[in-house]
Amino acid sequence: MIRCSMVFLLLITVVFASGSARAQEKSGIITGQLTDQGGGLLPNATVVITNGETGRVTTLTTDGAGRYRVDLEPGTYRLRFEMGGFAPQEMPDVEVLLGRRLIANATMQVGNMSESVQVSGKHAPLIDRTSVVISHNVTAEEIDRLPKGRSFQSIALTAPSVNSGEIEGGFQVNGASGAENAFTVDGVVTNSLVNGSSRQNTVFQYIQEVQVKTVGIPAEYGGALGGVISAVTKSGGNITTGEAHYYFDGSVLSAGPVKRLVLSSIDEKTVAYAQDDKQPDIRHEFGGSIGGPIMKDKLFYFGSFSSRINTRTNTYAFSNGVENGDIKRTTKLVQAFGKVSMGSRKVNAYVATLFTPSYVTGTLAAYNGAGTNFISASKASSE
Repeated sequence: MIRCSMVFLLLITVVFASGSARAQEKSGIITGQLTDQGGGLLPNATVVITNGETGRVTTLTTDGAGRYRVDLEPGTYRLRFEMGGFAPQEMPDVEVLLGRRLIANATMQVGNMSESVQVSGKHAPLIDRTSVVISHNVTAEEIDRLPKGRSFQSIALTAPSVNSGEIEGGFQVNGASGAENAFTVDGVVTNSLVNGSSRQNTVFQYIQEVQVKTVGIPAEYGGALGGVISAVTKSGGNITTGEAHYYFDGSVLSAGPVKRLVLSSIDEKTVAYAQDDKQPDIRHEFGGSIGGPIMKDKLFYFGSFSSRINTRTNTYAFSNGVENGDIKRTTKLVQAFGKVSMGSRKVNAYVATLFTPSYVTGTLAAYNGAGTNFISASKASSE
């Protein structure tokens, strides 16, 4: 038997610098006000924001009240404030988190333009004081170091009050059922209409950050009575970067099957254990990603590819030991992601596509007979 399924997700997003509450689901916000030493407002000052990882630069000016506001993809940034007649100031290592609003105010000192004053992040209240949502953010740097599964949903277990299990129906947040959660990728809801789980898994190579909301979830998320698990994808920048990866696991590294308790077909009273043999089960995953500039400071690209191949062969004693044979199952899961993004003073926009075909050949039935590797079905009906 051959089964093939494909999921094709196209994301087209335009985020204006003024932003919106919904835009926070795929970005973070930095806002603040510039004043002089006497508390006077500084309109038309220049704010230069540089992404520490990609080198991507965003430049804007303060309004008539000396305020600025910008939506940025999650990451670590360096802020620089400049204005004629004042010494430039820098605020390094400002961490922008998904769905969080950070306030970074600055007081400009009168001085020569050649002077530079370094402002430590601890002098700025980089805390979101406008939201009552309790959430847990995991950045790409943390993801690289955490023990986890191969999908972004597994990061949910790092948040307080979240657990999982087959009986619980997936992830439980504060006791709610697994069907009461909401899953988003770049702000697009990916919940299944059948059971509420996420229809779209994504590998970590193209995930920038994952956020788990557990308490105080806004009404805009509708039926999310449990939690909201959101992922935002990476974008290219002024620096070309890439990676390649390979993972291997399977029966070579795993334990054998547990014993089965079976009832005797002779007297239907005697019970005994049957120990099935350990079967070959090999899993490979390989791929890579790359991102960089198309036009410096304006247009960027990012692409990622990952392929997971699982080959398993089971030996059966069909018809309860009458005939022997093997059945092989091959599963291939492919994830291809591409993103082109544009940045300017007023508008940030991107087009992204995610292509996830899956192919399955062969069906493996569970052992259910009274002996080792026994199965009650015949060989002809199982092929």
